[in-house]
Amino acid sequence: MQAILPSKTSGRTAGLLAVVGFVLIPVLWISIKQFGLVSDRYLPAPAAVIGACWDIQPNVFYHMAFTAFRLVTGFVAGVVAGVLLGIAINKSKVVSQLVSPMLDSMRSVPAVAIVPFFLLWFGFSEYGKILLVITGIAFNIAIATNQVLSEIPEKHRILFNSFGIAPTSMIRDYTLPRIMETLLPTVRFSLSTAMGVVIVSELLGSQIGLGYLMQTARSTFSMHVIFLATIMLGVLNAVVDRVLTRVWTKAVYWR
Repeated sequence: MQAILPSKTSGRTAGLLAVVGFVLIPVLWISIKQFGLVSDRYLPAPAAVIGACWDIQPNVFYHMAFTAFRLVTGFVAGVVAGVLLGIAINKSKVVSQLVSPMLDSMRSVPAVAIVPFFLLWFGFSEYGKILLVITGIAFNIAIATNQVLSEIPEKHRILFNSFGIAPTSMIRDYTLPRIMETLLPTVRFSLSTAMGVVIVSELLGSQIGLGYLMQTARSTFSMHVIFLATIMLGVLNAVVDRVLTRVWTKAVYWR
């Protein structure tokens, strides 16, 4: 019983702290507006932000759906492309010699810096935005994948060679599981990068989406709409990150 009580207590404490952390900012926001400490020009009232959910047409959930589609589609494709490219670099010296110089140069360029090129090439098309997200995260994923595979212990390689395991079976039974065990932090960081790229692409060239909503609200000085779009971005990022973590943890069932 004594061994169980501390874990239950710590779990309840963690849950209580999570609730407090979730409620703290709204309570602080309401308190500031209640006492009139900050004008609406800098901090809109919560009621105005909530009312904007239905006042703007189309409503914010419609814009959020388009942003979520671009984010999830580009992110999943970018992770898959990055992992496959990293495996190819690790397994083939020819591919490594051809691609590594480009990776070393491109990964130092901020993802948002290539947005103007994609706007000139693809205009406002959805393909351009999704391809932009793929390009923005695939290179870092590939470098991380190659690093993981480069750190495989030599004794493991000797063991697999002694049993004569085929290269295709090696990738399926060992390489991919090892990547999934260690790549989650990089993938979660890439999610934030993908979110930033999507919003910048919508700010500069889109007719729908949360970034477009923020851009139009800025031109009309609608601070409450900007706050609403920012909050929805935070919610979207938190939901996608939580789903990603849960799915990834379930997929790595052997741990």
